Amino acid sequence: MQAAVAYCNTVTTTDTARPRTVSVELAEQLKLVRADKTGTSLARFPDFMVVGPQRTGTTWLHANLREHPEVFFSEPKELFFFNRLVERDHLKFTSDRLDYYLRFFSDSPQHWIYKQARALVRHRRLYLPRVRGEATASYAALPEEVIAEITTLNPSIRIIMMLRDPVERAWSHARKDLVRNPGRSMLDVSDQQWQEFFAAPYQLACARYQQNLERWQDYLQPGNALVLPYDDVSLRPSELLLETMRFLGVTDDARYVGDLAEQRVNPAGDSSMPDHHREFLEDLLSLEIVDYHTLVDSSASSLR
Repeated sequence: MQAAVAYCNTVTTTDTARPRTVSVELAEQLKLVRADKTGTSLARFPDFMVVGPQRTGTTWLHANLREHPEVFFSEPKELFFFNRLVERDHLKFTSDRLDYYLRFFSDSPQHWIYKQARALVRHRRLYLPRVRGEATASYAALPEEVIAEITTLNPSIRIIMMLRDPVERAWSHARKDLVRNPGRSMLDVSDQQWQEFFAAPYQLACARYQQNLERWQDYLQPGNALVLPYDDVSLRPSELLLETMRFLGVTDDARYVGDLAEQRVNPAGDSSMPDHHREFLEDLLSLEIVDYHTLVDSSASSLR
């Protein structure tokens, strides 16, 4: 297995294997994405993806990286394109067409002007994106066949996966979906509803960091996966952002670390976890907790 965590000081791979356009041969390799317009340019296909999972700090990372004048992010932040290729009956499924997906990776004239002005005011330099990215936090648990499609379209793509204690991640996700978003109080949610949420297949998949990482690494080039511990968002935010900039191959200058680095982004609300929920989750996720600590220890070792 490849090293679980990659903290890169420089870009270690090149785009020599990256296809420039959709050829007949490439289109025939795709089983889920429709790319029936041969000759379509792949220059705007993302160079990297923040894959999640949810409630691990991906919104914070996106909010900070999008301020960098060499980084382009799709608008909106989460496109949900690739996970819905296998959920075509989903109410929010929109398209499986490559040209539809690529349209999210260029600036409108208004956005381009705004980003130029922001870069000039804040950094006294032009907005000149060197890398394009997407941040859909449900991509961490993508099935193998979807990851294969992504890496067929860009063999040198990089991913950023974030780690959070599985119990705390599950609690935060449940708080958001069961309490904050519906506008309810915790007392409005029964113990059965909490436990059904915790044990849902997607929630369990989000906790399987090791399996998800290995599935991605089977298709990525060596060194193209970066794992970031959620705790470092509060403990060492500036260093975390600079390491991510180096991984992406953009200028790692402290002036590109703004005020947002010290702020919470998209909190689910402050509430301590009742003991009986913690006990349920610790039992449910016992194996995932062990894997999580192994990956975090590996992350710490890579920095020494």
